[in-house]
Amino acid sequence: MDRNYDLSTRSSPCTSPAIASTSDSCELLGEDPRSASSLRNSMFLFDNNHEVIDEMEDIDERSVMHYELGFYDKSDEGCIRGTLTFALRYDFIHRVLMLHVIRANNLPVEDKGTTVDPYVKMYLLPERRGHCKTRIVKKNNDPEFNEMFSFDVSFNNLANRMLQFTVYDFDRFTRHGLIGNIIMRDLFEKSDLYTWTEYTMHIVGSQNKNDYGDLLLFLTYSNQEEKLYINVSKAYNLRPMDITGASDPYVKIEQTFNGKRFKSKKSSTKRANLNPVFHETLTFDIPASQIAETNMLIQVMDWDRIGKDDLLGCCILGKDSPTADGRTQWENCLTAVPEEGQQKNKPVGQWHSLLSEVPEAYKNMPKAKK
Repeated sequence: MDRNYDLSTRSSPCTSPAIASTSDSCELLGEDPRSASSLRNSMFLFDNNHEVIDEMEDIDERSVMHYELGFYDKSDEGCIRGTLTFALRYDFIHRVLMLHVIRANNLPVEDKGTTVDPYVKMYLLPERRGHCKTRIVKKNNDPEFNEMFSFDVSFNNLANRMLQFTVYDFDRFTRHGLIGNIIMRDLFEKSDLYTWTEYTMHIVGSQNKNDYGDLLLFLTYSNQEEKLYINVSKAYNLRPMDITGASDPYVKIEQTFNGKRFKSKKSSTKRANLNPVFHETLTFDIPASQIAETNMLIQVMDWDRIGKDDLLGCCILGKDSPTADGRTQWENCLTAVPEEGQQKNKPVGQWHSLLSEVPEAYKNMPKAKK
């Protein structure tokens, strides 16, 4: 199979750009059913102005690339745990996503010896009930797998799926060691998958113990409408809270003013997902006379069927935020000026490093009387 390589421009955090290639090993079957409208999520509630939506998408894309290419890198080089090479193609006849796991390279040696016994599990998120698994390659830091797998999924649904690879070190007598993960969030990153596309991506190790993940938010305040729009875009690298190694995150936002809690709103819940994409806008009615003294408590929660939901991390937006990012985004939002002919300001985007606990000033803050 001939493969012509070109450099990718995107990768996951803590990685270098992936290498991709394509071949003419299969025929094009009809037109691409994906539409540009799929990129315009209906939950963007700013308005029907396509220029505003285009601006949101452009800012979101540039912000994610900025994050993923390492400009927003909190981790050290120790998070890189080798590389995994694989290829993807969609089989239109059988309606399955074909996956060719080719090889891994430069896997780290743990304390037990000079080699590892690696294997790889693959999930097509957000579903985690079914997975594929390679064979175990004994005593090899550069294993050749060369195995084919398939996922039963419609082509139209691929845009909403992510591919997760988890690399383990087999141990006959104890729990298998976790080497690291790869999350491929955009399956159409390099091609339309009509032909085989090959990737080499870095395997990312576990989080630093003080890393609780990151949340991308966009803010817009309309002085004319006296409304604050908070677009919950996406989160990355959240903490696993379930025994399955996943979490069921949602975002809860509370408005605070003069030491009291006012309105509270929630996003939808994303099941079994440590890298959820929300693209949901929550709207708050806040008078212009109060907006400067308002702070927003934003909590990423893990939904639990039984018992109390767990806190995955939080951040504060406003002049009293304990973080520079929270204060700066709030200030930039309030000082933004609408362009000529526009009622609303451009959305202000910012990644936030999540705090492990809600600050003391907000923990026991009373609710305002209605």
